[in-house]
Amino acid sequence: MASWCEGMIKFGLSLFWSGGLLALITTTSCGQQKNLLVTYPALVDTLNVPPPKPIKIHAYSEYFDKQVTLQVEEALDFSRQVQNLTHSRSEAKNVDSFEQVANSSWFTNRNGTRRMSPAQIRHGPNAGEGPDTAHAWTITRAKMEGVTPGFSIRDYQGDNYVIKFDPLGYPELASGAEVVSTKLFYAMGYNTPENYIVYFDPKKLQLGEKVSFTDKKGRKRYMNPQDLKELLERIEKLPDGRIRALASKYLDGKPIGPFKYKGIRKDDLNDFIPHEDRRELRGLRIFAAWLNHFDTKDGNSLDMYVTENEKSFVRHYLIDFGATLGSASKGPNFLWRGYQYDVDPGVILSNIFTLGLYVRPWEKQPGVIYPSIGIFESKIFDPMAYKPQVPNPAFQSMTLSDGFWAAKIVMSFSDEQLEAIIEEGQYSNPLVESYLLQTLKERRDKIGRHFFSRLSPLDEFGLQHESDGLLRLEFKDLAMSSNLDSGAAKYRYEVIPLAHTDLHFEEGEVIGDTLIYLQNTLTSGFSSGFKGGDSAPIPKLCVRINKWAYDQNKWMKPVLIFINYQSESNKFEIIGIRRES
Repeated sequence: MASWCEGMIKFGLSLFWSGGLLALITTTSCGQQKNLLVTYPALVDTLNVPPPKPIKIHAYSEYFDKQVTLQVEEALDFSRQVQNLTHSRSEAKNVDSFEQVANSSWFTNRNGTRRMSPAQIRHGPNAGEGPDTAHAWTITRAKMEGVTPGFSIRDYQGDNYVIKFDPLGYPELASGAEVVSTKLFYAMGYNTPENYIVYFDPKKLQLGEKVSFTDKKGRKRYMNPQDLKELLERIEKLPDGRIRALASKYLDGKPIGPFKYKGIRKDDLNDFIPHEDRRELRGLRIFAAWLNHFDTKDGNSLDMYVTENEKSFVRHYLIDFGATLGSASKGPNFLWRGYQYDVDPGVILSNIFTLGLYVRPWEKQPGVIYPSIGIFESKIFDPMAYKPQVPNPAFQSMTLSDGFWAAKIVMSFSDEQLEAIIEEGQYSNPLVESYLLQTLKERRDKIGRHFFSRLSPLDEFGLQHESDGLLRLEFKDLAMSSNLDSGAAKYRYEVIPLAHTDLHFEEGEVIGDTLIYLQNTLTSGFSSGFKGGDSAPIPKLCVRINKWAYDQNKWMKPVLIFINYQSESNKFEIIGIRRES
């Protein structure tokens, strides 16, 4: 009842702000797509630029901006309401002709493009072994306020780390979540810090000179040995007296503050794509849903001005993953986290209309099963129902294509890879590892089922030239290869010439094998060759493939593969794909 009310409220608001307008959505044919597949070189965003000015985002200001200002602007944005109503949001601005994101200062294609080895995935972003625990640590900064204290240290090797602790009563909760999520986000393609699980003897801590902090009375002063003693008393210790902690190594370069999920950084000349139009930030919504990373606010990012190969530029990082999986950093997650905003108008209104009597699915969760896990489940998980703590502009701009791109990366993680990553969390209870592995697998597969049933799951297309002159188009059915779909698959294809009228139209069906033989008459029309000069190649041939969805009893919307003949090599090549949505 409440979910229906929430939906009707949103629908009513959309109709109100859109003036009741409806848009006609038309499918796109191969012919209509042919001019949209000019391949441009990826724009480089690591050019040498002067250092941008450091910025600071105030937590309360950002919270108000996202919870109030952004939601009001969304409601008053006429064009956005029409786009939401008609599912016609504009696509991301940094996608190539193969629907992929190029490597940049924001994102590097990793596991989604080439499967990482167990050693690589365990290693993640780490360049070393973490802080030296055999010698003394010198405390350089300290944080006493809040539920969970922490400090920064410099180890014997001279490396600097932020040291974070698990909340009392919940050993391994935040530290395990941070390491596991760091490895996953890095393997997905994001820039992350080096995060390590460490065990150290508190007796080896020593205060540096003039370590300033804010005491419990709100006074700023220098820390003394008694302050350090009080801090350590608030930290859980192992039976042998050691302390388990999370050590996050300082990033290379100069910190210049977080990035925002909307707009651009005007004083960074390499930042030319609005952040809400970047596929890697839109698709982050699906990755965040998978790992229940509810705290995806601007403040949990960091821009670093770095120098590499005699060039200085800004690299963009995701940081602070202690509030992921079932952890809220300071303790277990709340039951509702991941299912509604902190201040959610739709939920508030539905509570009013139903007099608060409706019990939502998330309220029926069992709660904390393992203190090391917190609250993290997969039974009621719905990837599209996920909501972060506060609205995120990039997440709200996500299209089905953005979500599909992210789902492919999520599904690229094998059970063995997930198991290897979870082991890096160093959980003491094997049952915790088993539970976390099973939950991640089930949430992963729900993401795959959702998107692979809405857009064509055919991918990894390739062309093979046979000795008898036939051209073979190969592809992979991601739903079949990931065991989300079973049985004999059926595909329908059309080969549509886009130039050279002496070519023949073809059509047919393939059952079982994920390959199509194109008739050799296709090559005859290309005997004269084609040269695009300095311009990018123009599509000359389109193969349109539909998959039969047995569960929906219909053909899915097609994927279009654009092929061009290269006279220099006397071969065809795939120059782009598009999935109809």
